[in-house]
Amino acid sequence: MNCRNHPEREARVSCQKMMIGYCEECLENCEACTDPCTYCKFRPQCIIWELCKKSEKRYKLEAESKGNQS
Repeated sequence: MNCRNHPEREARVSCQKMMIGYCEECLENCEACTDPCTYCKFRPQCIIWELCKKSEKRYKLEAESKGNQS
């Protein structure tokens, strides 16, 4: 499986919900979770979610989804 954002690269992890792969750079830049604000049954064991848990980008996306533009 190749990376969704960088098709020339091999995926390091894949999203179990969306069946999409992501490379190391996407994980490091928190560009991997495509929908961090809706329910995901895989979230408790999701490596992508765990890596992006404390990301500013994630907090911004969550705030925007609730209508709290910052």
